Amino acid sequence: MLFRSLTALLLGLIVAAHAGFAQQLQRQVPAPQPEPGKVKLEWLGHEFYRFTSPNGVVVVTSPWLGNPDGPVPKESLARTDFILVPNAHNDDMGNPEEVHLVSGAMVFAPGPLGRWLIAEKGLKQESFRRAGIGDLFEQKGLKFRFPPSHHDNTLPNGADGGPAAAFLVTFENGFTVFYNGHSTLISDLALYAQIYQPDVVILGITNSAQEFAQVAKLLSTNNPKLKQVIPSHQRPNAPVLEEGKKALEAVGLGDKWFLPELRRAYDYEGAK
Repeated sequence: MLFRSLTALLLGLIVAAHAGFAQQLQRQVPAPQPEPGKVKLEWLGHEFYRFTSPNGVVVVTSPWLGNPDGPVPKESLARTDFILVPNAHNDDMGNPEEVHLVSGAMVFAPGPLGRWLIAEKGLKQESFRRAGIGDLFEQKGLKFRFPPSHHDNTLPNGADGGPAAAFLVTFENGFTVFYNGHSTLISDLALYAQIYQPDVVILGITNSAQEFAQVAKLLSTNNPKLKQVIPSHQRPNAPVLEEGKKALEAVGLGDKWFLPELRRAYDYEGAK
């Protein structure tokens, strides 16, 4: 009887000690938290960007996992909430179905393209939202708007993928990013700039440095919030980057030029 009592007492002491040790570990190694009040931006190659909101909501654009400059293992994207797909071109669409399968993320894409992803790539119907031009979605404290994108959207099977989309995302702190999905020059952007005033714009530059600069100029229309113009759809150190920088200077926006480093995180504050 005495032996049993001593054994029970010893076990109790071990359990208590283990619990105390676990609590101590929790105090010493807190779970990572987003920078208070800021949005985090990372460039993962080509048109692949990841944004983490102040509340930890994760948005990725055109997740081309095997892009030549920043190959990304899909497992590293398990914490993804939203995927933005502008059109069906391989490098602009990327691999949204693979990121969806490891994360359960919601996919915003043009209607026929989304239905193709469901039928051919295993995207779940309930995780698709049609990026209809002019539509607005509010999800997890973020606002998603879909301006037009002048870009081809032919599906891999040759069918029409619907109107290609660009994206305006406003985060919880008011920070707004515009991603044009490699659209060509369209004058409507001046109205979007005036109304929604994006802080950062991500613009395709491959086709023409001059068009890139003119798109940026349109997005500065009555938009005092514009902080940065990021060239996209390009390889690091590509000659067009230097051309784009000079073209941006020529339209009076040279101070807005920003070329992020691969996989480096940058923090942005929202509206004051």
